[in-house]
Amino acid sequence: MTITGSVGAGGVNHKDDVTAVQNLLIAAGRLTGPANGVCDQILIEAIRDFQAASASHPDGRIDPGGATLKKLTSIEPPSPAGAGGVQPLPLKPPAAGPAEWSGDSSQWPQEKKLQSLEPGFRAKVEKVLAALKAAQFEPRIVFGWRSVAVQQKLKAEGKSTIAFSFHCAQKPDGTPNSWAADIIDKRFAYSEEAEAKGFWPALGAAAKAEGLVWGGDWKTFRDVSHIQGRANSELAAVKKESGL
Repeated sequence: MTITGSVGAGGVNHKDDVTAVQNLLIAAGRLTGPANGVCDQILIEAIRDFQAASASHPDGRIDPGGATLKKLTSIEPPSPAGAGGVQPLPLKPPAAGPAEWSGDSSQWPQEKKLQSLEPGFRAKVEKVLAALKAAQFEPRIVFGWRSVAVQQKLKAEGKSTIAFSFHCAQKPDGTPNSWAADIIDKRFAYSEEAEAKGFWPALGAAAKAEGLVWGGDWKTFRDVSHIQGRANSELAAVKKESGL
């Protein structure tokens, strides 16, 4: 398979090329579908995640004839179930035990991201999503739960100011129990169009209608995609509850 131009961060991003790359990443288990031909931050992070396994400096871009494209196209799809009497290996861990919560949580399916939320908070998030859909938006959870390691990486990159967040909350046994979710419209992601189309204010209004905290109200570090079910003053208590 070939692409006519670069895809990802700083790329040409022709729709057909983006769609082709998305389908390759979906087949590799690095992205959830369906492909839509839009290069957004989710795709760029999926490219970086794939590159990180073999490149010292993942740049989030795939070039025609480049090493990343060659690696992606060399991945063999699983055989059909039962073909030759051999059961194919699953792309994702079975939904049981500790392995259920392994891997890059930003790439988990939407339902799994919802399951990673504290149950009471999850019910409110579901109402927020329903309200946004009723307003003709196409909401998508980017992060529900995420590991402390990922949170510390975001802090080091200047994308967060804290090393432990409400996203990292868990039960004492390590099961995700997040009190936060990052939500975007999948058509706009973090582009200027999200603001222009009124998605961020709509997210804030829907969240506050459920008694949730919206990061767009913060003055020192405005986080428009972020909603949470506990006040900032409770972060230390949540960390203690998590056994961390």
